[in-house]
Amino acid sequence: MTSKVSWSRKRAIDVHDETARIFSAEYASENAYDSPFRYGRHLIDQAWARVASELPKGAHCLDIGSGIGAYMARLLKAGFDVQGIEPSPEMRKLALEHVPASRVADGSVLDLAAFRQSQDFVYAIEVFRYLDTHDNVVGHKEILQALKPGGIYFGTYVNRWALDGYRQIVALRNLKAKMQGAAPRYHVEFETPSSLRRRLAAAGFKDIEVRGAMFAPLRVLHKVSPSLATTIGRRTMPQEAWLSDRALTRPFAGHLIAIARR
Repeated sequence: MTSKVSWSRKRAIDVHDETARIFSAEYASENAYDSPFRYGRHLIDQAWARVASELPKGAHCLDIGSGIGAYMARLLKAGFDVQGIEPSPEMRKLALEHVPASRVADGSVLDLAAFRQSQDFVYAIEVFRYLDTHDNVVGHKEILQALKPGGIYFGTYVNRWALDGYRQIVALRNLKAKMQGAAPRYHVEFETPSSLRRRLAAAGFKDIEVRGAMFAPLRVLHKVSPSLATTIGRRTMPQEAWLSDRALTRPFAGHLIAIARR
């Protein structure tokens, strides 16, 4: 791992320290419809659970950016051997409410030397979106090296052309910050289904799948009218596979989910 921490990584840590309790509250609720965060996570969780259900008994798993340990707790309960790395001190404190302290350590996806070819399953949920292009390249290669031959990687990314216009919103926020002489709040790395496939293939992954999730612009709708967004979410959720994960619609979904093997 390089000694110099990039601006994007430092800002990601700072922002997650500041918002750790908010993340914890989001995870505490089981209502997937009254929050765009929980709606998106519900869809991500379904895809993640399908992959986890295929793991061999006692599989070794690594949670990159493990946050409050919610996913780790589920895997531990299912009998898997799970370790997590989380660079945010506040997130690590909250993780102790869900998993043993020995299971979570400070760490970065840019240095997984301790896990070389030892993991059956490595997952990074909402991690690479905060890292710049260079760190994405390094991080993917590190994950590949942490996996056993045939091991599975699961990761989520922000779609460049999502219907909610998040990329345009970020651009406007950054422009405003620049005009005010301030730094952006944090970096956002965007992908498309094709660019993500190319990135993972270049890192050495094979059997690459890219799926879409959260088609409706719920992040915007929740800001305009939470009640309307909740109503629309209840209608779209049963249709998500059709709405988000077809060749023609996947480029416009809010989330991209990558599943690949070493």
